[in-house]
Amino acid sequence: MKKNLLLFVFVCLFGFLLSFNLFANTVNEASFKAYAIAVSPPVVTSPIYLCQNSIAVPLTATPSTGNTLICYGTNATGGIGSPFAPTPSTTVVGQTSYYVSETDGISVSARSRIIVNVVADNGATILNFKCDPSQIATADKYSSVFFDWSNNPTSIPDNLYSYTYTIDGGAPVSGTADNTTGSHVQIFGMSPGQSATMTISATLHPCAPPRTVTCTVPCLTLSTPTFTQISPICEGDTPPVLPSSSIEGFDGTWSPSVVDNTATTTYVFTPNANECARTQSMTIMVNPDNPGFSDFSICSGTTAPTLANTSPSGVTGTWNPPTVDDVNSDSYTFTPDAGQCATTQTINVTVMPSNMLVDFDWTVSEAFAENQKITVSAITAGGDYLYQLDDGPLQSSPVFEYVASGSHSVTVTDQTGCSMPITKTGIMVVNYPKYFTPNNDGYNDYWNIAELSSQPYAYIRIFDRYGKFLKQISPNGAGWNGTYNGHYVPADDYWFVIHYLENDIVKEFKSHFSLKR
Repeated sequence: MKKNLLLFVFVCLFGFLLSFNLFANTVNEASFKAYAIAVSPPVVTSPIYLCQNSIAVPLTATPSTGNTLICYGTNATGGIGSPFAPTPSTTVVGQTSYYVSETDGISVSARSRIIVNVVADNGATILNFKCDPSQIATADKYSSVFFDWSNNPTSIPDNLYSYTYTIDGGAPVSGTADNTTGSHVQIFGMSPGQSATMTISATLHPCAPPRTVTCTVPCLTLSTPTFTQISPICEGDTPPVLPSSSIEGFDGTWSPSVVDNTATTTYVFTPNANECARTQSMTIMVNPDNPGFSDFSICSGTTAPTLANTSPSGVTGTWNPPTVDDVNSDSYTFTPDAGQCATTQTINVTVMPSNMLVDFDWTVSEAFAENQKITVSAITAGGDYLYQLDDGPLQSSPVFEYVASGSHSVTVTDQTGCSMPITKTGIMVVNYPKYFTPNNDGYNDYWNIAELSSQPYAYIRIFDRYGKFLKQISPNGAGWNGTYNGHYVPADDYWFVIHYLENDIVKEFKSHFSLKR
């Protein structure tokens, strides 16, 4: 549309200038009557249908070769010629005629009439515009596409449609379809995989939105594209360019689209929609510039590992020194074989002392302390160790805090793995239950301090909140069941006094607990 507009404006302007030079400032039909009229009128498209209040563009006309246009607006006769094409108004519904002639510089043609119909929006729509391969004959299945839509007698009673299509983005082809040819268009002479994109509009109902659909001829078979394998590259080299076409000429795109020069990558070629070809892949090897060995440590006295002649990244070569010293720490240099991308690499092998962990001691906080702690002290000739309470996580600190009452185990582990781990059990943390529930459900029915059951002379005296003595129990017995003289005592807080030994010293501890029912 923009190209036609520019052409129309240019030819009109050129005609105006010629007319201006020939007839000294005025161009009108009467001034040319002295010349013989031998020029054909310009070719126009008429009538033209525009939707009310739509945005219009200047009108167009096509002059004969070498001629120029003269525009007269709405003047069928007379008037002043203009080089500028008029832009019709779409404000008012109705019909308006515009006129244009052409001149060869000597003669002026008769005027061609362009009828512009401004149409009100009646809600017209184009229905069910689609591709319909089911209506294609078997013989034409792989050489044509079929565009179909439904007639709309309510809003488009005349069933007159205009269409324009392109095949694979080629030159546009225009035409019309009406109720005599059917509400469909079949395009022949196509090849498997080709696509046609068609836009249709209701010719006499410009307010109806145009519709656009793309239809594709199915592929009879799918071919496998082939490519010349790209040779391995060295890491960091300028990456090669992936070919946009296969050896057979199939066009398409790659994913990823750019070769990665840092790592071996597989690239997938996806043919364009009209190529009737399968996807294909290519792996491009990137050889590393570093063999990829890492420093490591060994325990003294253990069998020294063999230095590999093939690196983790696949580089082959030799070592100097060739074997690992299992007594002394040292550096070792790997030299790649000739013809590889990698450079030499030096690693450090650290020899760590073995059997440094001998034993460990521990201490436990006083019985009944608010924060019960177990503190571990490793007996060792040096080294770094990790500590574990029961089956809990390893920790670097030798102190465990807020430990629950009862028997525990502690494990000390050498971080280097060069010493055997040591585990000790039966580490006792003494505390008392804060409550019990004597409801004969078999769970928590008795109150006692079982952690002191190994002390036969320890005893516990229980009192109510007013100091009344209720019961004396032994830590190695069943405990108190919440009764007094055979009767249940109420839910409440009760006090106790325990006499026990700690580090061979007789101690007494007082506190209280809750009885819940």
